[in-house]
Parts: sequence; C-alpha cells; structure tokens
Amino acid sequence: MAMRSLSLLLMMMLSASMYVSTFMAADVDDEAALLSFKAVAISSGYDDPLASWNGSIGGYCNWEGVRCRGRHQRVVALTLPSHGLTGVLSPAIGNLSSLRTLNLSFNGFSGDIPASLSRLRRLHILDLSHNTFSSEVPVNLTSCINLKTMRLRFNQLRGCVPSEIGNKLMGLKILTLGDNKLTGAIPTSLGNLSSLVTLELAYNQLEGTIPSSLGNILGIRYLALAYNNLSGPLPSNVGNLRNLNFLNLNGNQLSGDIPDEIGELVVLQELWLANNSFDGSIPQSVSNIKGLTTLSLSMNKLSGSIPDGIGSIKNLQQLYLAHNNLSGTLNLSYNALHGAIPASIGRLHRLEVLDLSNNAFSGELPAANLTSCTSLRARATRAR
Repeated sequence: MAMRSLSLLLMMMLSASMYVSTFMAADVDDEAALLSFKAVAISSGYDDPLASWNGSIGGYCNWEGVRCRGRHQRVVALTLPSHGLTGVLSPAIGNLSSLRTLNLSFNGFSGDIPASLSRLRRLHILDLSHNTFSSEVPVNLTSCINLKTMRLRFNQLRGCVPSEIGNKLMGLKILTLGDNKLTGAIPTSLGNLSSLVTLELAYNQLEGTIPSSLGNILGIRYLALAYNNLSGPLPSNVGNLRNLNFLNLNGNQLSGDIPDEIGELVVLQELWLANNSFDGSIPQSVSNIKGLTTLSLSMNKLSGSIPDGIGSIKNLQQLYLAHNNLSGTLNLSYNALHGAIPASIGRLHRLEVLDLSNNAFSGELPAANLTSCTSLRARATRAR
C-alpha cells in the first residue's frame, strides 16, 4: 500500500515537473523568437522602434507591439505596422506557436515570406501588406487553417495564386493579393470560400477568364480584379452576389455583353467596368441599382442608347461613358448633381438630347463637340 502511494506521488511530481518545464520552455521559445526577429529587422529611422526589446523589467510581454495572453503569458499578437522596419523576416517567427495576429504592414521587409509561418496553426490575422517581399505566395500558408484575414497586397510577390487557398482556408473572410506580380489564372477553388467578404487581386498579371465559381461566394461585398489580363465574358451568375457593394473590373480584356443580371446587384454602390472590350448595349437593368454612386463604362465598344432609367438613380455621383459608340438621349434631370459639367461630355459625339436640368451644376458650360445634339437642357442649374 505504501509503495503504491509512493509511486502515485512520484508520478504526480513528475507530471507537474514536466508541465512546468513545458511552459518554461515555451516562454523561452517566445522570447528567443522575438529576439531573433529583432536581430534581422533593421530600423530605417533615427529612433529604434524596438528599443524596448532589451530584457527590461516585466519581460517581453511589455515590449513594443507585443501582446500576451493566458496564465502562461504566451505571445498572441505581434503588431508593428508603420514602424520603419526593413531587412528580412526571421523564420523564428514560426516558433510563436500561440500567435493569433501578425501585422507587419507598411514597413520595408524584403526577401522571402518564411515557410515557417505554416507552423502558426492558431493564426487568425496575417498582414504583411505594403512591404517588398518578393517570393511566391507560400503554399504552406494554407496549413494555417484558422486564418480569417490574409493581406499580402503591395509587395513584389510572383508566381500563381495557390489553388490550395480555396481548398483549405475555408474560414477566410479577407484575401488581398493586389499590386504584386502574380501570374497565371484565378483559381476556380476560390469559389469554395463561402465566408469571403473581400477578394482583391487587382494590379497583377493574371490571365484567363473570370471563374464562374466566384458566383458561389454569396456573402462577398468587395470584389476587385482590375488591371490584369483577364479575358472572356463577365459570367452571368455575377447576379448571385447580391451583397456586393463594390465591383471593379477596369483595365482588362473582357468582352461580350454586360449581362442583364448585373441589375440584380441591388446594394451595389460602385461599378467599374471601364477600359475593356464590352460590346452591345448598356443593360436597362442597371437602373435597378438604386444605391449606385459610381458607374464607369468608358473605353469599351458599347453602342445603342443610354437607358432612361440611369437618370432615376438618385445617388449617382460619377458617370463615365466616354469613348464608346453610344447614341440617343442622356436624361440626368432632377437629381442632386453638382460641380462643373465635365468637358469630357463632348466625347459623346452621337448624343442627340442632353438634359441636365434641375441639378446644382456650377461653372461654365464646356465647349463640347456635341455636333449631333439637337436638344440641350441645362436650366435650373448654376452653370453659366
């Protein structure tokens, strides 16, 4: 009996010792990882933003940009945006196994995004935007299965958008990869990201068509694919995205008709389709988007008349229709339009009737070349 009690006591003591040792080791690992990060992160300013990282009283949890949590005070956030840091990102960051937020945006880090970040299985927010990282988007980041936000825009990242993002990061809400040097096609797997609210891939060198699978992301609010080399039609199931507030497809090689289903985006505020090769007419359904503030369709191959209903969009502030083959009537009367009447309106060479009456325009009437215009109404404005 005594031997059994002694054995039980020894086991309890051993377990407690192992428990304490484990968390002491974790503390040492966190501090060592932070010091390794500091060793290769170079301050570009006069003041060292990491000056507090010096073993001061209170420990690393009181260091600039570091936040700890829990009984064992593990590092859960490293937040150092706009701190003037340059150099490379130490692979030791991958040892911060309790990290939930890593925000190093608006610095000057360069080189590779370390593969060791894949060990951060509890990471929710990764923001490395506005640096000069030049590696490919690491495929093994998809091991961070709890990621909600991945912001990597404004770097020099190259290669393809990993299809694994759409197959593994099912809780992702924000994905921004714009303003890089990414090539290849937009993965169809991104349509699996049912929680996504922001998808931003603009200003890259992506090619191919817009995957119709993106029409499955029913909760998306912000979609920007502008200034790539995308071609083909705008999928008609874009009309499924009824929570969309912002759609920017400017500066591609998209062609065909603008689908009537665009009018089903009833909460859309900004629609940018300029500088493509869309043809056909402007769909009448556009006038169903009552909250629209910006409609940009310039520099396409659109023809036919301008839908009368555009004039009934009371919130419209910016309307771009230049460099098309449009004809007919433009009725924008009885709105709250203000500012100067743009000189670019003179590019609507086939316009027959222009009605800007009962608005709040000011300034002078532009010397527009409206040679086909048989009726110009600008009454009840302040234009002179």
